[in-house]
Amino acid sequence: MYGIYGDIITAAERALESFEETEELLEYPEVQADKAYYLSVLSKYNSLKSLKDGLHSLKNAIDEEKGYTELLSDAADEKMRADIYREISYLQRTQSKLATLLSDALGCKRAVESAYCRFKFKEASVKFGLALCELIKSNLLSRGAKISQENVALDKSGKAQEVSFVAVGEDVITRLTPLTGAHKVYCAKSKSQELCFAVTPTARVEEIDEKDLKIDVFHSHGAGGQNINKVETAVRVTHLPTGMVVVCQDERSQLKNKRRALENIARRLQDRTEQCEKNRIEADIFGQYSNKSTHISFDAASDTMTDARLKAFVKISFPLTDEQFELYINGLTAL
Repeated sequence: MYGIYGDIITAAERALESFEETEELLEYPEVQADKAYYLSVLSKYNSLKSLKDGLHSLKNAIDEEKGYTELLSDAADEKMRADIYREISYLQRTQSKLATLLSDALGCKRAVESAYCRFKFKEASVKFGLALCELIKSNLLSRGAKISQENVALDKSGKAQEVSFVAVGEDVITRLTPLTGAHKVYCAKSKSQELCFAVTPTARVEEIDEKDLKIDVFHSHGAGGQNINKVETAVRVTHLPTGMVVVCQDERSQLKNKRRALENIARRLQDRTEQCEKNRIEADIFGQYSNKSTHISFDAASDTMTDARLKAFVKISFPLTDEQFELYINGLTAL
């Protein structure tokens, strides 16, 4: 039900089993009379209350994502669909951050996430974009993440125009999200070019829930030999959430028809999901590229970068060292 965050949610629910008991203890006169004991109970209550609020927020974000996904079928036009896709991506990044906070509070292993990363740059920003890309990949690899599906798109002159890759590991979305947007690369006094970076969850393929399927059997009207109109061998499978219907009646066996119908509907639903996820990813990336008021900028004349959010990273030599970049990312995620 909760996908990759199911284990963290289960762990949080178990930890909260003592929440009401702890809350009641604070009201006991004998507990209030013992100051040291009262303070320890209060500390536990505050921790559990924070955990409860975080769990509630994570579940809400997951439910909201499902709600927006259901709205897609009723979207009136492409603009509305693009807005819905961007909201879904925002909720997925929110889930990542909330799950990280929960796992830290519980002291348990974080969920493994898969992120699609894409850079886009122009002639003056290529050097900085490629350097930033290498820093990000190096940092991810040092933390045990895996990099795959690397791709470089070239312009007509043979220079890199876009770079993309997929990163799989713990906490990847939360750590990279503060770096997204269209950053300024100053190449002259009054001129600048953009260095765009976006990160979004990779396409998710949900498993079919048997509760969402309605299976009907009926007499076949096609080829089937002596079983036609004698045995209910034809099978109709309906996916209730989408209304998608698949009918199989070519086989003589009801079991074989059922198997083929389930395979067909699974394939059609996967194709539908993949297209929806592709649209979501593109809409999310476009939205992040449209964010031009970021805190990050680069100066080509002095080979420096500035991030106005952190004092230590104002006019600092770029590219950063791996150690500096680790401190930089840690500082951003702590904001």
